[in-house]
Amino acid sequence: MITVGKSFELFLETLKHSNSNVLKQDDDIIEYYLLEEFAIEAPAFLSDFTLERLENEGIIDRKIKNLGTDLQKKYFLIDQKKNWDVCAIKESQEWKEILEFSDQISKLIHEKWTDEEIAYLKTI
Repeated sequence: MITVGKSFELFLETLKHSNSNVLKQDDDIIEYYLLEEFAIEAPAFLSDFTLERLENEGIIDRKIKNLGTDLQKKYFLIDQKKNWDVCAIKESQEWKEILEFSDQISKLIHEKWTDEEIAYLKTI
């Protein structure tokens, strides 16, 4: 089993690959982050198991956990709808909501922890 710190690191990576800054990247990077990385990460690192583990260790709170669960559900819903490409992602209200959820979760984490504390939490 991976450590709690590694779970937190992978949770943060998942948010990094699904936030609004992704849309500022080149199309190839957008496609890679959202259609490859996030597609793999969302089921694993936004799972109930991971989120509950992080909450139980005090790394995230109930609000962050619930937003993470909602983010995963939103992703699963849109993933079922169609085959996405970069143009469709950029125009999609559904993807915009996903990116905003990731932004909101990241903001809450950075309100709870400093960068130094986050770096430490990744090591436990």
